[in-house]
Amino acid sequence: MSIVRRLWQRILKPTYFVGKDMEGNKYFEYPNANNGRSKRTVKYRKNEDMWAYVASGKRLPVQWSAWLTHTRPDPPGIEELQADLARQQRVKLNAAILEARDEAERANRERLEAPSHHSAADTQSQNVSRDERLEPPESDRRPKTQTRDPWAEALSGSDEPRSWVLMTRKR
Repeated sequence: MSIVRRLWQRILKPTYFVGKDMEGNKYFEYPNANNGRSKRTVKYRKNEDMWAYVASGKRLPVQWSAWLTHTRPDPPGIEELQADLARQQRVKLNAAILEARDEAERANRERLEAPSHHSAADTQSQNVSRDERLEPPESDRRPKTQTRDPWAEALSGSDEPRSWVLMTRKR
């Protein structure tokens, strides 16, 4: 492309630098001459980085992705990106804490479920008390209603079509 043509395109289609993310990628906006939707692009820090993003090895920050797709009108600020990075680190720390707690509970449960050298009577009394705790209180006990099994009815009946009748339930 000739120098004159490049200059002419820069005059006709100016490019505005909008901002950059924490990894050094730069974001640009090309205004539309017809007062329509502007074109938004990203220029990766290195040309090789583009393939890492395209292959989903790396991801652009969510705020910048939303701006590129015109989901948000204004570009994110560096403070917003830093706050989101701090939030992500807190989430990872909390997840690690929960994983450690779950692992400790799992080890404790395995230790409790392991056979012990207690007498059989002690074990049975512990099982009875555990079963009593698992049963609902008497106020929550409801009489079990007989439920009909449509599959058993279908298999035992004939294959002749029957009319459908709405069945009401008693409460």
